[in-house]
Amino acid sequence: MVIDEETRAKWEAWRKRTRTHLDLAERAAHIGYWRFDLRDNSYYWSPGMYRLLGEDPAQRSADMNWLYEQMTPESNEAVQMAVKTAIKTGSPFSYRTIAKPGLNKPALIVDTQGEVELDENGRTVVLLGVCKDVTGQVRTEEEREKAQAMYRLMTEESGDIIILYDAHSNMVFCSQALERLIGRSADEIRDGGYKRFIHPDDMDEANKMIVRPLDAGIVVATWRIRHAKGHYVWLETTIRTVYDPETNQPKNVISVSRDVTARVEAEREKRKAYELFQVMTTEGSDIIILYDAKAKVLFASDALARVLGRRPDEIEGRKWVNDLAHPDDHELLKALPLPPKPGETLTIAYRLRHGAGHYVWLEVVTRGRYDENGNTIGLLSVARDITARKEQELAAKAARERAEAANRAKSQFLANMSHELRTPLNAIIGFADLMRMGTFGPLGNARYEDYATLIYDSGGLLLDLISDMLDMAKIEAGKLELNMERVDVAGTIDDAVRLLRDRAAAGGVELIVAAEKAPSLLADRRAMKQIVINLVTNAIKFTPPGGEVRIGVAEAHGMMQLTVTDTGIGIPASEIGRLGKPFEQVCGDPMLAKSGTGLGLALVKSLAERHGGGMRIESAEGSGTTVIVTLALDPRPAIAAA
Repeated sequence: MVIDEETRAKWEAWRKRTRTHLDLAERAAHIGYWRFDLRDNSYYWSPGMYRLLGEDPAQRSADMNWLYEQMTPESNEAVQMAVKTAIKTGSPFSYRTIAKPGLNKPALIVDTQGEVELDENGRTVVLLGVCKDVTGQVRTEEEREKAQAMYRLMTEESGDIIILYDAHSNMVFCSQALERLIGRSADEIRDGGYKRFIHPDDMDEANKMIVRPLDAGIVVATWRIRHAKGHYVWLETTIRTVYDPETNQPKNVISVSRDVTARVEAEREKRKAYELFQVMTTEGSDIIILYDAKAKVLFASDALARVLGRRPDEIEGRKWVNDLAHPDDHELLKALPLPPKPGETLTIAYRLRHGAGHYVWLEVVTRGRYDENGNTIGLLSVARDITARKEQELAAKAARERAEAANRAKSQFLANMSHELRTPLNAIIGFADLMRMGTFGPLGNARYEDYATLIYDSGGLLLDLISDMLDMAKIEAGKLELNMERVDVAGTIDDAVRLLRDRAAAGGVELIVAAEKAPSLLADRRAMKQIVINLVTNAIKFTPPGGEVRIGVAEAHGMMQLTVTDTGIGIPASEIGRLGKPFEQVCGDPMLAKSGTGLGLALVKSLAERHGGGMRIESAEGSGTTVIVTLALDPRPAIAAA
């Protein structure tokens, strides 16, 4: 048959369109096909097949052997087996091939569906295979299977109880954790059965789970359910609604319950510990302070304000030493070995100034804080107010010292008094015995007059000694009564000096009185005279021949000042503090000391204080002594306040 050119052109145009359509179909479906003609062993790969293989038709001809090399050995064997069977039986065939690992091909997994062409004798002459890239599909399926496996693992092996409900609150799924955690079956809790096991105190909390959360919201309830064995288990249940993406209507409700018993109990213990911590830090009487390595306060308990009246920033760094410590404690605190070595504590007592100005005694225990490498990271100090205890200790110490001093004074007094009392008594007894025996004849002898004088003087000395002791005893017992009257100070001084002038002359001491401007004052006349006599007597006693004793009086600021100055032997500076105490003398040795009991200055000091004044001594060894006594012009307010 002869085909004209026009018909041929139409035919070629149709074939071209058909191939174009077939190529588009292959592209769209991600397929390709191959044809194997057994009659001449020729192969044909469609454009789609080349695309699946990632090859260029201009550079790679259809080659089945090359194709076998791209497959895994298992795929190669499966293809050859399927092809042989199809040729032999003349039946359709199919297989899946997988590319060798490491190949960078567009299609790594390909499914092939094949048909056979038979000749008039029923023999297979042509094989045709349509190949489809299923790499993405297979990978998706694998991921889905993995996800399902993970989901099964999560739901069956998870420690959480997972329950799935449908839109009508019917239980669809319940994980095995339900039985593991609370020993219950799904049938025991479905349709509200779980309510039978709720702890009575948690009913309100558990009722929150009845409400279906809307939109993307969730409901969380923490409650207790009774285990099958009788004890209660704390559960934290989270409930969420799942919506159908097409209808946007509720589809399922998911409930996930977790055993939080350990957490709840830990939180309870934590709360208890925190409450104890709060009590310790807010109510405790001890000051607890935590410092970092740079002595910055990280924490300070409320007792800091209660005990010291201070803020944390006032004790940072070295402020507590430089600004607040008692001056007597500075050297001690500056020498502290801070921080203490690991495992050691440092305990020390010192004083810090309260915000109100007074000092507080603290007993402070300090430990160093170290990291795992042994580096210092700070300090922990606990301070306790021991002011009352310290005051008791100091009072006890002072009382002990006073008792010891009194004991020494007693011994010294007895030593002095044994000498002071024995001397006049010996004179009295001796001279009286001479007069009794008439040793020098009848009593008319002139020598007896001297003896009588000595007896009189010795008796007077004894009387003075006993009077001083009685007065001192009355003062210490608070029983000395003062008869207040207007006293002429100048006249009182003159009376006292007149009594002592002979004694001064006998010792070669000159008495000088400068009391012309002496004021009058309210005082006990006898006490006033005793003050002057004791001061002047002392001055004469310790002034060597050729010296002088000067008595002066002045008035200032409602006070009278009586001054007695001598040019005697003076007093060492270390001894001045002892004078004015009962029975105290500069020299306690009765063989070396001047006569006296040590009561004179003590009486002066006590009488001056009873008159609203006082006494002080100024002296230097070898340069004489000045005793200044002050008396209130009107001591009645001081006496009333005493």
